[in-house]
Amino acid sequence: MRGGVWHRDTLAWLIVAATLPAAAGAIAGFGVAALEAMVWTLLAALGWQLVFLWTRAQPVSPIAVATAFAVGVLAAGDFQPWQMLLAASFGIVLGEQIFGGWGRNIINPAVATLAFLYFAFPATPVPTGGAPLALAVVPGALMLLVTGVLSWQLLLATLVGVMATSLAMDQAAGAVLSQGSALFGLVFLAGDPVASSATRPGRWFQGALAGVLLVLFGWHDGVFDGPRAVVLATLVASLFAPLIDAAVIAATIRSWRPPDA
Repeated sequence: MRGGVWHRDTLAWLIVAATLPAAAGAIAGFGVAALEAMVWTLLAALGWQLVFLWTRAQPVSPIAVATAFAVGVLAAGDFQPWQMLLAASFGIVLGEQIFGGWGRNIINPAVATLAFLYFAFPATPVPTGGAPLALAVVPGALMLLVTGVLSWQLLLATLVGVMATSLAMDQAAGAVLSQGSALFGLVFLAGDPVASSATRPGRWFQGALAGVLLVLFGWHDGVFDGPRAVVLATLVASLFAPLIDAAVIAATIRSWRPPDA
């Protein structure tokens, strides 16, 4: 779909540009492990895009770069190359390409890749990132908010969900939001314009759900595990997004019906 300069590739390049500061922050903070994760994920993504997209006579999508950045930020652990390639192949094929490519998928391919990594290789620790990484997320988040790629309703609902659930559990919301990995996931994974709710009321519900689940999944024995929590919370919230939209649309149609005489 094209309408002037606003088409699918434009949105993809905006997301790539928005994730670039956070990717640079991850490389600076986590070192070679983050860079290697990005490289292996990018190679797998481009390879599978060539297989699927050329078959469909479609161009290669730049969203592969954003996917690689996201995996590098949230999986900068001691993973072997074959593990990264296997996980990225799973995420790209089952999370994106079988639905017809980016823009038609219901789960962010980075989320599918990271979920595979975390579940298949749970013993591998991943760094969470602190305030420097969280600050690196801010410029990209502002860019996406200004351009409308990131829904402010969804982001605000997510933050409210985090703060309300943290208060109910007697945990510090600042400990959650100051983790760079958690904040990155909320902005670029939970806020993915493709895998998130398409209706305005639905964005409020899905954002609140993601925020609540992030806190519930993240705290274990007084320690908050940001990377795994944000991926799992985003995965569940994304799967519920179509159901939430269907409920909102059904309620809207029902409200339009005239009352019975």
